[in-house]
Amino acid sequence: MIELKSKEDFFIFVSSNKPVLVVFSTYDCVICKPVKEKVVSRFDGFINTANIYLDCLKELAGELSIFNVPVVAIFFEGREVYRFVRVFSIDEIEKKLNRILEFL
Repeated sequence: MIELKSKEDFFIFVSSNKPVLVVFSTYDCVICKPVKEKVVSRFDGFINTANIYLDCLKELAGELSIFNVPVVAIFFEGREVYRFVRVFSIDEIEKKLNRILEFL
């Protein structure tokens, strides 16, 4: 999992022609760390993953209408395809991701 530190990095990362997974978190979020660890253990090496700390990129949070963390989102060709907010299972993410990959 890479850490994206700017809006430009984010937009370059999500503009891939392959699905990517982004975890949006904050430094003081106690739920975010275990979510990131689960995402890494399940998806790293299978799909490109990234983390963004929204403390530093509040403008991006506003643009993407992110009001709670953690958020895990799947992007494809620069567009958000699925969003999982606060309470979700890693299995849900995997099902949605597999659904996208079926059509590629």
